Amino acid sequence: MFEKVLASVMSFFNISSFAKDENGKSKLLSEQKQKLTEKWGERFVAEFEKDLATYEAEDRSADGIETKKALEDIKAESKKNAEALEQAQAKIKTLEAEKTSFESKIKALEKESVGDKGEKLDAGKNGMERTFKPDMNLSFNKYVSDYFSGKVSAAYSGDTTVDTSALQTEFGKYVNGEKMEIFLKLLNSCDSIQYMSTIVTDKTEVRASSAQMTSVLQQFVPYWTPKGKSTFTPLTIKNFKCKINVPIVPSDVMDQMLGYMYDENLRPEDMYIVKYIVEQLIFPKLDEEREQALATGKFVESTAVKDGDGASNALDVMDGYLTLLTGFRSNKETIPVTWLLDGIALDADDVKFVAQIDTAVDQVKSVYKKKKMSIHADPDLITRYGRGYRTKYPYTKNEDGEKVKVDFTNFTFVPLEGMRGSKSFFITPQENFKHLISRDPQSRKMYAQAENYSVKIFAEWWEGVGFWIAEAIFAYLPPAPVGSGSAGGV
Repeated sequence: MFEKVLASVMSFFNISSFAKDENGKSKLLSEQKQKLTEKWGERFVAEFEKDLATYEAEDRSADGIETKKALEDIKAESKKNAEALEQAQAKIKTLEAEKTSFESKIKALEKESVGDKGEKLDAGKNGMERTFKPDMNLSFNKYVSDYFSGKVSAAYSGDTTVDTSALQTEFGKYVNGEKMEIFLKLLNSCDSIQYMSTIVTDKTEVRASSAQMTSVLQQFVPYWTPKGKSTFTPLTIKNFKCKINVPIVPSDVMDQMLGYMYDENLRPEDMYIVKYIVEQLIFPKLDEEREQALATGKFVESTAVKDGDGASNALDVMDGYLTLLTGFRSNKETIPVTWLLDGIALDADDVKFVAQIDTAVDQVKSVYKKKKMSIHADPDLITRYGRGYRTKYPYTKNEDGEKVKVDFTNFTFVPLEGMRGSKSFFITPQENFKHLISRDPQSRKMYAQAENYSVKIFAEWWEGVGFWIAEAIFAYLPPAPVGSGSAGGV
């Protein structure tokens, strides 16, 4: 609308009406033309004068009611923008003051010395890395230091225990300073996770929202002929709350720790007792049990109702991917997974087994055959395939080492330790094989609690595993024994 252009020009000159010629029509003064030319160019001025003449030739006034309303709107908008600018400038001023205050505090803290106690902050490659510094005044740290220094006084007897309250304090300092690093090691150390795509979420379950299209290309005709129906079966992936409750007797740990450190020839400050407890006692066993739970776990509600009740089995904490596949096979009619060699047992002869794998990969849908995918398998099956292939083709050298690629495909075997003994394998894109972890760092807890002669170690986190879309899963499960009533051989 031309009224908005008129209002904009009037606002530029801060006027409410234009000068008039001898016929009472609005016109631009020479000074106004010059300023408009400097602002928007000669073409704008020429077009504006032309439109102004046309506008008033239709018995409308350039300073009429409609133009005045547009001018009022512009002024109101300008006032609103000015207020927003003022608020933004005030906020910037406040932030600058806070920045100056923080910089002053940082400079003051940099001048303070750090004694043997407490936490040391070292600038790492990112300038924010934190390094835990053990308190060498504590007896258990002194034992380790003196032991490696060859001091006679370093002799330690398990007859007396380490002060549990001191160990609890030291443990808390270590976890606070290294929490993210500890949980990254805790949640990413399983071999199977490298073949999954991780979803970071605070939801207790997630569900696929993307689809695949059946077909979209068609011959042109001048009519609306819709095509491209989406076809997919989204699967729900559940997140499970997991925990560690481990009692540690410090006096026993000290004896183990000294021997371990001597064998590894590490400095005391590189393997202080709390780091040893977490990384050498808890993590190795946790890695082993998580690998199994992620594969063959089946969630069972805990019956514990009070302190001291029996702990749940490691395989009861979550539903593993083999457990999920077994459930999918029990619901073939509603969950369209492609079942490879369906109902056929794997041949005991390794050479014939190689031929069965060739048949299985041929059953993968053609749309997926061009994708590089892993054949997630029982490690024993991969060994059998390698031996059978060597027998069948004795003069063909395996250039892939342990990564066995199936000839004339984009599929490569990967051993998943959690599948060992299952006689199963499955093929799916990595983006379809999901691992869930919690986004909120506050939901990942780790702390210690001293009680009598022991220290209780606590850790909590959320984790889960599953598949995104059923149509992208190509799986083999051994047939259930006749009369077993089982859904599969997992």
